[in-house]
Amino acid sequence: MDTRKLIYDTFIKPFEKREYGNVGVELEFPLVNLEKAPVDEKVAKGMFDHFLQRGFKVELEENGQPLFITNEDGDCLSFDNSYNNFEFAMNYSDNLCAIAERFYPLLEEVQAYFKGHGHSIVGIGSNPYKKYTEKNHVNFSTYNMVDEYLEKFGKDSPYPDFPAFLSSAQTHLDVPLCDLPKAYTLFSKLDFVRGLILSNSPDFEREGYICYRDYLWEQSAFSLCPNITGKVEGEFKREDDIVDYIMKKGMFNRIRDGKYEVFAPVGIEEYFAREDAKEEDINCYLSFKNVEITRRGTLEIRSDCAQPFPDSFAPAAFSTGILYNMDKVESLLEAFFENEGIKESNTILREKTVKGEFIASRNSLNELMSKILEYAEEGLLKRGKGEEKLLAPLYRRCMLLSCPGRVAYRYNEDDIVTMYGYY
Repeated sequence: MDTRKLIYDTFIKPFEKREYGNVGVELEFPLVNLEKAPVDEKVAKGMFDHFLQRGFKVELEENGQPLFITNEDGDCLSFDNSYNNFEFAMNYSDNLCAIAERFYPLLEEVQAYFKGHGHSIVGIGSNPYKKYTEKNHVNFSTYNMVDEYLEKFGKDSPYPDFPAFLSSAQTHLDVPLCDLPKAYTLFSKLDFVRGLILSNSPDFEREGYICYRDYLWEQSAFSLCPNITGKVEGEFKREDDIVDYIMKKGMFNRIRDGKYEVFAPVGIEEYFAREDAKEEDINCYLSFKNVEITRRGTLEIRSDCAQPFPDSFAPAAFSTGILYNMDKVESLLEAFFENEGIKESNTILREKTVKGEFIASRNSLNELMSKILEYAEEGLLKRGKGEEKLLAPLYRRCMLLSCPGRVAYRYNEDDIVTMYGYY
C-alpha cells in the first residue's frame, strides 16, 4: 500500500481546488443544571424535540435518538460527546457577520429553552459546575469508540472522561494549496498568541491554568497515540512536508463488520504496512492537534476556548484576519522572536502562556499584540465585509494582556454561571 499517496489524497488533495473565501465556525458551550445537580438528560434531549417542532430536520440519528439536527440555513445543533457540552456548528459562509447574524437568534432561543427548564449554557471553556456533573455520555457510535479508547488506555489520566467537561471554539479556514504550508506554519507559531488573549478554561482545582483544556487533552490517552494532540512543531515549506508530518501521526481505531474497534496506538506508517490494514481505514483516523489539516480541506484552528457569548466570533475573526495578512504577521513574529532572543518551541511558548506566564516583557508583548491585532483588522478590511467589528473584544485584552480565563479566577462558580451564562 502506498501510504504517502493515501495521505496526500486524503488530506492534501482536497486543497487543490480551494480558494480563499469561506469560513466555518463551531461553537461549544458547557450546559449546566442551575440546581447544582447533573444535567437532566430529559431536558437535554428535549432540546431536539423543541427545535424539530420549529422546522429543524434530523441530520443524523442512532437508536431512534436524534444526534444532529439542522435548519434551512444548514446550521447544526448537537451535543458533542456529552450532554454537558452543547454545540452550534454554523454552516460555512464567506461572511462571518452573516454567520453571527444567524447564530445570535439561535443562541437566544437555545438559552431560553434551557433556562425555562432550570439549565443554562455558559460562555466558558471548562465546566464551572464540574463537581456537580456526571459524564452524561451521548450514545453515538463514534463517541462510544472514543470513550472506550479513553477508558481503556487512559487509566492514569486525571480525568479520563475529560471531553464531557471542556468546550471550544473551532475555526475552519479555506486556504489554497499554494499557501497551505505557510498558513500551517504561521498559525502553529501563533498558538501562544491565541492562548494569551483567548484562553478561557480555568482548571477545576483553581491552580492557575487559564487554558486547562490543553493540559487535559495532552494528559489523556490521546497522548499515547503518536502526534495527534498538542501543539504543532515544524517549518512547512511545501505540501510534502505536511505529508511527512502526517506520516508521523498515529491510529487507534478502525471499523470492521460495521463496528468500531479500538487498539493500542500505532504509527500510521506502521499501521498501513500491516496485512490487515485497508485503505478505507484512513477514514477512521482522528487527530486533535491545536492546528489541524482536515480531510474536508480546511485549516482548522481548534485550540481556542469557548468565549463569553458576546465575544463568540472574536477567535474566528482574529484568525481570518491574520490569514488575509500573513506576510505582515509572519515578519512581525520573526522580528519579535529575534529581538527578544526567543528560541523556545511552539509547545513551550504555549505551555508557559496557558499557565499564566508572560514569555517577554509586558511592553514587548503589548507592542506585538497591538500590531497583530492591527494586521488582523487590515486583513478583514481587505475582505470588505464589515467583519472587523467582531475583533472589538480583543483590543482591551491586548492592551491589558488579559483574557476571560484570567478574569474568571476572580469569581466563584455561581458568579461565573450567572455572568457567562447571560445573553
